Amino acid sequence: LQGFARTARAGGAVIRTHAPVTAINRTAQGWQVTAGTEMFEARQLVNAAGAWADQVARLASIKPIGLQPKRRSMARLPAPGGHEVGTWPMFMGPNESWYAKPDAGKLLVSPADADPAEPHDAYADDMVLAEGLARYEEYVTTPVTRVEHNWAGLRSFVRDGALVLGPEPDQPDFIWCAAQGGYGI
Repeated sequence: LQGFARTARAGGAVIRTHAPVTAINRTAQGWQVTAGTEMFEARQLVNAAGAWADQVARLASIKPIGLQPKRRSMARLPAPGGHEVGTWPMFMGPNESWYAKPDAGKLLVSPADADPAEPHDAYADDMVLAEGLARYEEYVTTPVTRVEHNWAGLRSFVRDGALVLGPEPDQPDFIWCAAQGGYGI
């Protein structure tokens, strides 16, 4: 994510944080968005609000798409047995009950949870993480002795699991970039 942010800033983008969108109004020229203490105007509005995309649509008087955020937890573990894991492939348990992949000399392990949630600042559920790591341990030779870091994020889906990308049919200057699910940023 930070790599994408650096690229955007290098291209002239300004990233505002701690500025929740509180109002979106139509104007003769397009859209007016109030975020924090600032007001922005644009000809087109791209709704790339992740788990909050339906809330942004409602503020713009656009029909929500029925987004369902789902929590996904991750744990970063030391490389098993001190191995160099950088060239290891992603691997997973039966029925995708967990997955693991290399990351910066460590191993990321996820219980592959997909628990429905309301949009919020997600955190890993300790019990879900522990159960997922126990499933992982059933199939590997090196036990988990330490979790270096854990976190969670919200992956958002619509009913059919498809991406929602492109203009709103009745408002072509309102552009959806939502329901990315597990496809990434």
